[in-house]
Amino acid sequence: MRGEYSTRQKRELLKFLKEHELENFSLDEVVLRLRERGASVGRSTAYRYLEALAEQGSVRKYAGAQGITQYQSVAEEGDCSRHFHMLCKRCGTLQHVDCALMESLARHVAEHHGFRLDARETMLVGVCARCARLDELEGQARAEREDRGEEGQANGDGADTIDGRHDCL
Repeated sequence: MRGEYSTRQKRELLKFLKEHELENFSLDEVVLRLRERGASVGRSTAYRYLEALAEQGSVRKYAGAQGITQYQSVAEEGDCSRHFHMLCKRCGTLQHVDCALMESLARHVAEHHGFRLDARETMLVGVCARCARLDELEGQARAEREDRGEEGQANGDGADTIDGRHDCL
């Protein structure tokens, strides 16, 4: 940020963001990761600086899967204006989509519907490959338990348990 006093905390935060470009972090994750590195950065300092960087365009700010604000460092201010984004509703990961089909979709929407999409703000929401695989594995594990007759017994409180544990699957 030009013309602004640069503190050690801000330098540490900026260094962290550059090292983790295009990765997504909540405010609390940023503060925790900085503390793990030995940098003492207060939550309010980190918040103010992340907000300023987001306003400047160096950091992308968005609502993650659980509604928790996420921050993502971007290489150049214009990077996100050229592609769409995919948000995993399970883990909150934000991915960039550089794809001819998406460009074709944007052209179609403009030509046939008179509406220009803003790629920086356009987000496809779904489930990433990693979370889809985890869902598949959890489904397989559930099916195997059912096949073995371990689908759980009701304990009277409305929750199913297996070996005294709550079965969240």
